[in-house]
Amino acid sequence: MALILQHVAGCPNRATGHSDAAKRISDACTLHWVALHWDCTRYWVAFKLEDGRSPDNNTLYDNKRDAIRHQMDEFLCLYIKLHPGGINVCEAEAALKFHRQAYLNGYRLADPDKRSGGPDLIPRIGTDKHSNQIRALKRARRQ
Repeated sequence: MALILQHVAGCPNRATGHSDAAKRISDACTLHWVALHWDCTRYWVAFKLEDGRSPDNNTLYDNKRDAIRHQMDEFLCLYIKLHPGGINVCEAEAALKFHRQAYLNGYRLADPDKRSGGPDLIPRIGTDKHSNQIRALKRARRQ
């Protein structure tokens, strides 16, 4: 059965649809919003890059560094700071693709030794901007 969802403007996946991994991430983040409302916005969650599943049963962490330090291999995960309303599937797909491509290019977005936990993708910059970042990373890898 096809999932009915509203895409954000400029979503490159309108015709092809979104991955199950992105749907899992979106569902989990939105569930945290529904359960905790504004209180969820102070927490971080971890998701596996390979399939979007939570490696630790959707545990909420006070900061990115804690989320990273509780993983077996911090470079196999995507770390998301929860924000109001959860995350729609288009945003989850863009974040997942960006992190996968960044790691393929040798960038490390998780650093357990830094107080901040390492650099972050700017949240909600728009799907078109995520697409531009992914294309730039792909070009950089080819060079």
